[in-house]
Amino acid sequence: MQLTKEQKISIAVNFLDSNSIQHVQELFQERFPERNSPSKVTIWKNVRKYKTEGTSLNRNKGRSGRKSTERAPENVEIVHQALLANPDISSRKNGLGKSKITFNRIQKLELKWHPYKMHVRHKLLDTDFPRRLNFAQWFLQKMIDSLKTL
Repeated sequence: MQLTKEQKISIAVNFLDSNSIQHVQELFQERFPERNSPSKVTIWKNVRKYKTEGTSLNRNKGRSGRKSTERAPENVEIVHQALLANPDISSRKNGLGKSKITFNRIQKLELKWHPYKMHVRHKLLDTDFPRRLNFAQWFLQKMIDSLKTL
């Protein structure tokens, strides 16, 4: 079981005070009777981390896991320039040597661009304007009426 924040602090402080692993184990057992005392290796690792990083708490957040190489700044810039030159570029046939997944990840996560393809359904005619205006006025009236009932 992983040590709690309080337990890690206790180990580091007690070792720095006494410089004795056995004394740290005894104090730990007194303070936390429900837990087994930490091993020599656990104490050494905890103290070493405290001395090197200034804390014995978990600081791996954001530093663990596989490094992102495909979304490196130079690749982001290449994709950005390609999209500026041709906004209709296909993610599958991007011509940059990037996979579809990499291209889409850069586009969405790094550039904050979201692909959108406009679909024109039919041509608007001159006779459509009065009907659209009529609908807009009707809809506006419905909204006003529903606000009055609240």
